Amino acid sequence: MIQSMTGYGKSVLQLPTKKISIELKSLNSKNLDVNARMPSMYRAKELDIRKLLAKHLVRGKVDFSLYVEITGEDTSSKINKTVVKEYIKQLKDVVDGDDVELLKMAVRLPDAVTTERDDIDEEEWLKIAEGINEAVSKIVNYREDEGAILKQDFTDRIATLKELLDKLLQ
Repeated sequence: MIQSMTGYGKSVLQLPTKKISIELKSLNSKNLDVNARMPSMYRAKELDIRKLLAKHLVRGKVDFSLYVEITGEDTSSKINKTVVKEYIKQLKDVVDGDDVELLKMAVRLPDAVTTERDDIDEEEWLKIAEGINEAVSKIVNYREDEGAILKQDFTDRIATLKELLDKLLQ
């Protein structure tokens, strides 16, 4: 089966606290060239992702994107209350101001908000791998459909050339 190297595939996963979108786009390229974009917490799985892609996509310049949208109440950012209170105390020593305005200033200062880096658990990774496989399946189908169109175009052009050659030889 002829396959084009251009294609597109997407899958969307709904996990308990987040929505994950996986997109694959491919263009012509002699070898497999994967460009992966994803949040830093998923970087540990980048090699596994590349292996999943290489198993089915042998050629092409492939852009892999993984987008995460937090849908649950659980967030990885937390206000560091002790630091913010200390900042407000120090700001009051410097300026005389409204507590709300001082709070606005304090939360912008370093270490006022901390981000906890979560590691992805094995169950989440298995679901993401399924989503990647779904997106790969879609891009392969897209490539095969385009390959069938290319095959028909080649067949039509060859038939036209044969007709023209027959006319020349008569």
